[in-house]
Amino acid sequence: MEQYDGSLADRVWQRVRGESGGEPPKPGLRALAAAEAREAAVLRMLSGQIQGQDRTLLRDMAEAEQNHAACLGGIHFFTTGTQPGLRQISVPAEAPETALRKCYGRKLRALREYESRISDPEYGHVFAELARQERRHCAVILEIVGRRKR
Repeated sequence: MEQYDGSLADRVWQRVRGESGGEPPKPGLRALAAAEAREAAVLRMLSGQIQGQDRTLLRDMAEAEQNHAACLGGIHFFTTGTQPGLRQISVPAEAPETALRKCYGRKLRALREYESRISDPEYGHVFAELARQERRHCAVILEIVGRRKR
């Protein structure tokens, strides 16, 4: 009979819950997926307020954010055996510049979160790709704002 290693089991469950020893717990995958779904809703709302090429860029980013939410939901399912159960999200309308500024800040937080998970042995490559996409989204938001302020 194999010997039970309680310390190993604790470390495994900490990893499943998105926690690491000695550090504050990281947001869970469900929270990250919900944040990405919310971001998709914000970007869709913005695409209705902005015209031309920037509208297309915002729609494309909204679709990418929805894909991020789905990807995180897939990781959540593989690690917990349950679906994250995301709900439809409605967002209040704001001035485009205000919404874009807030969106940029949320993207930076998402980028840091994904970069902090790159060392994950099973999903690190996925988090690296999500981080790469968030970097690009940050640049696109700045491009949109820069064009609007001319």
